[in-house]
Amino acid sequence: AASLPRLAAPSRAALATACGRAAPQLHLETPLVHSLPLSNHLGADVFLKLDCLQPPGSFKIRGIGNTVRTAVERGAKHIVSSSGGNAGLAAAYAARSLNVPCTVVLPSTTPLEVHERLRSFGAEVVVHGDVWDVADCRARELVEEKNGGYVHPFDQATTWRGHAT
Repeated sequence: AASLPRLAAPSRAALATACGRAAPQLHLETPLVHSLPLSNHLGADVFLKLDCLQPPGSFKIRGIGNTVRTAVERGAKHIVSSSGGNAGLAAAYAARSLNVPCTVVLPSTTPLEVHERLRSFGAEVVVHGDVWDVADCRARELVEEKNGGYVHPFDQATTWRGHAT
């Protein structure tokens, strides 16, 4: 797969845009809790951000949600991703929340329980190839076929802006 350009840190204006989006809110305000055992062990205050409480189960909804919303605002009629992990779940959840179909392309080595979790969020699951790079190439082809928005699992400026919220 072709390498993507190195991303610059998001500007304050970009962060404000990512934070101030219209409904529906795709991620929750999750608790930040002080961990006394970790703080004692490390000799410094340690706080845990409980993003495991997000509807799709991880912090990824912050960034991926921003990418999905941006794609839809720019006219995407379909969301396409190639992640069988938290990014794919976040893409499927965000697309469903925004009433846009989502396809997630997975390599054949992805466990069936991942297929089911993606489907539970409304995603169409397509199996293609034996490794992620091959599945990702197919996902990029589907973007063109479906007038879609591509959601890379981790390497898009809109994703990083959203993660910073």
